[in-house]
Amino acid sequence: MKICKLRDGGEGCGTPRGYRIQSSAPVWGPLWPHPGENQLMVNDRCAAIALAAKSHTSPGGVIEVVHVASGEVVFRKLPEPAALVPSP
Repeated sequence: MKICKLRDGGEGCGTPRGYRIQSSAPVWGPLWPHPGENQLMVNDRCAAIALAAKSHTSPGGVIEVVHVASGEVVFRKLPEPAALVPSP
């Protein structure tokens, strides 16, 4: 699985960059490679969705996986109740 850091201009990833995981709030989780970042580029759809599904954000935050070429949201993780969100 190839992961690209947006703040470095997507360094390390070839084109096309398949999917962007995004949130308006910082994201963290057991598989999230850069805790506190709110965007990440991933080339593989299945990997992007799995990573988003296992990640968390602040209560009320939504995590989306967007297909970069089309702009289509292919996965959306709705807000979790505050009591169920683990600490970063």
